[in-house]
Amino acid sequence: MRKKRILISSYNLEIGGIEKSLINLLKSFNLNKYDVTLILEEKKGIFLSDVPKNVKVKEYKASKIKNVFIRKTINLAKRLIFILFNYKRYNASICYATYSGPCGFVARVSSNNKILFVHSNYYQLYNKDENKVKLFFDNLKINKYNHIVFVSNESKKDLCKIYPNIENKSVTINNIVDNEKILKLSEKKVNIKRTTKKVFLFVGRLDESSKRLTLLFDVAKKCKIEKIKALFWIIGNGPDEKLYKDFVKKENLDNVLFFGAQKNPYPYMRACNYLILTSKYEGFPLVYNEAIILNKPIITTIDVSDDYISIPNRFGFIVNENNIFDKVKELSLKKEKIKETIDYKSLNEKRMKLIEQIMERK
Repeated sequence: MRKKRILISSYNLEIGGIEKSLINLLKSFNLNKYDVTLILEEKKGIFLSDVPKNVKVKEYKASKIKNVFIRKTINLAKRLIFILFNYKRYNASICYATYSGPCGFVARVSSNNKILFVHSNYYQLYNKDENKVKLFFDNLKINKYNHIVFVSNESKKDLCKIYPNIENKSVTINNIVDNEKILKLSEKKVNIKRTTKKVFLFVGRLDESSKRLTLLFDVAKKCKIEKIKALFWIIGNGPDEKLYKDFVKKENLDNVLFFGAQKNPYPYMRACNYLILTSKYEGFPLVYNEAIILNKPIITTIDVSDDYISIPNRFGFIVNENNIFDKVKELSLKKEKIKETIDYKSLNEKRMKLIEQIMERK
């Protein structure tokens, strides 16, 4: 039987939640049934070596030359060449990086069955400004996609209010998670000093506009003043890394430790007591799944759910910026456990089956 050709477009494979999720998706394809091509805007990143060998990896890189006329001419030529060799060549095409214009172009011209993945809540990202959300998705040509996959119910609901016509072609399917790999990698030894203090771990991009880590540092400052036995570990990098480190140094917050970006953050997650997020908005954070797998309760300002998981009373606590400290203070004095477990193997199979069904449709 002839394999069905699938194209997936994304930005690059540097460290990040979307990139991890993409690798897990690629590994879940039945490569005896599907011929998969991954086209990256930048063919680089630490996860490149994790792409399955039978998946072809190509690059479609838009020019960024400053001269507008030259840049537009080069990019027009690139688009025409791509169309010439790839127009409707595939049975299905997936734009995996919502924010990338070139990725959207690649996916839209490559098949009749065009699928858009939306990983964030853009209504919240644009501070509930519907005009800005509409401008973004109009530029992305959202109405040209046959199917739209959201990772959270909330982001689906918010976007469907702005685009009511997409509701009947939208579905919530969260990311596929490699639970066995996470458990295995969490057992690797890292140089962490043992402590009797409760450890609250943040894993993510160091970007104040979305992650609001200054809220966490305010909690750390109060904990130090009140002599609460709590440590705050930070894993990740980003545009505000220096700003954060300078603040911690200025305030002499010796209860805050930075570990940088880690391809394998799981030993740190295994060693911590709680995962903590202070985000302004998220789609459905991948670290939620990782924390659940490692049996770490979640403290979060984002109340989101997906096709199976909701956090409150099951896997952690929803807080707001006014009561984060109170919850940290409470939990520093006791040990909480996650109240239930998830069969991720079965859940992954269900999610992949849904994705295959979408790819098989017209």
